[in-house]
Amino acid sequence: MADVSVSEPSWAYKGWPHRAQGTSLDAVVAEELNLFADDFLFPVATISVDALDHNISTMATFCEHNGVSLAPHAKTTMSPEIIARQIASGSWAITAATASQARTFRQFGVGRILIAHEVVDPAAVRWIANELDRFPDVEIMCLVDSIAAVDAMNKALVDVQGQRPIDVLVELGHLNGRSGCRSVDEAVQVGQHAAASSRLRLVGVEGYEGMIPAVDDDHSGVDEFLHRVRETAERLDALSLFDELDEIVLTAGGSTFPDRVVMVLGEVDGLSKPSRVVIRSGCYVTHDSGMYEDGGPFGRRAPMLNYPPLQAAMTVWSYVVSRPEPDLAILGFGKRDASFDAGYPTPLFVRRNGGVEPLDDNTVEVFSLNDQHAYVRVGLDADLAVGDVVGCGISHPCTTFDKWRAIPLINADYDVVGAIRTFF
Repeated sequence: MADVSVSEPSWAYKGWPHRAQGTSLDAVVAEELNLFADDFLFPVATISVDALDHNISTMATFCEHNGVSLAPHAKTTMSPEIIARQIASGSWAITAATASQARTFRQFGVGRILIAHEVVDPAAVRWIANELDRFPDVEIMCLVDSIAAVDAMNKALVDVQGQRPIDVLVELGHLNGRSGCRSVDEAVQVGQHAAASSRLRLVGVEGYEGMIPAVDDDHSGVDEFLHRVRETAERLDALSLFDELDEIVLTAGGSTFPDRVVMVLGEVDGLSKPSRVVIRSGCYVTHDSGMYEDGGPFGRRAPMLNYPPLQAAMTVWSYVVSRPEPDLAILGFGKRDASFDAGYPTPLFVRRNGGVEPLDDNTVEVFSLNDQHAYVRVGLDADLAVGDVVGCGISHPCTTFDKWRAIPLINADYDVVGAIRTFF
């Protein structure tokens, strides 16, 4: 991975202490700080190094045991430190949502990038082509879901002199979903159009099943969609559109249903070439205390046999700043510090008298957020006082990472062992 160190002073990073004007973040991290003893200015988001490494190892083992590849969706973190850990654990590629993110990942030194999105704006198409031309060992692929998208890419490449075609995957979608062909027939037509282009190379089929409703253990809608991804690949292969490839890429799987993707796409056979099944989970890396804990296969939904559950690695810490009413506490964090799009943060811990204790989540509940205030409903059995520090678990880590430019990486004793930087 490339060195993307920065020299900004520590005061430029929310919450971090600084010793003097101009002291760099790297220099402050090197002081072996402790979260509760070294002048952090709360609120502060933290990541547990033990939970982070556990989650990365667990997902890598899951993929290895099931014969699939992992291209973690790094829009979750946009962090060179976390991406380096994921690549070191064996990730086949890194997934981006936009060409701009892909360009950032190239600065991190990532050599294989899957843009899980259509790329139709001319500047982005040209950037991909030029990057491929400049770096023969780099691989960048993106999606197409219409003849118009293929034509837009071809038009953008008319005056580009690159010798390498851009790899594309046909995206299959579903009714009321976001992008993606709405039928297998349409996907086959788009695939044929892409394969006919001298500037593009059709390399496989992509889908995203994470937004398909599933009730309890009924995953029939998810499975039916994944079977259509299989059918699309089989029909494109039958038309000899993959003849020049060494392998056919089949990719789906966010952090909610990677188990279903393995079950359905992992059984693909009869293709003319070996298939590489790629899952693109992103939020697994820190897991959470809400959305994925409740709905993912490594949480409460359906604990994976033979695999330990993932662990919530991210916590947002803040002081109790007010107890204005008997059943109300105000914490000193808000929408600018923690995600709230998939559920409010959950109070998990309280630090007082030099120690950290678990909180009973039946007696305290965040029920509203302002920009910098969290409203906590306090039960009769809860003992929260002004000056206590409360640690909240979050739901959907994507929209907490983007609120912090540098997050302390801590061990079990709350010692700071590194910094997780983000580049949103």
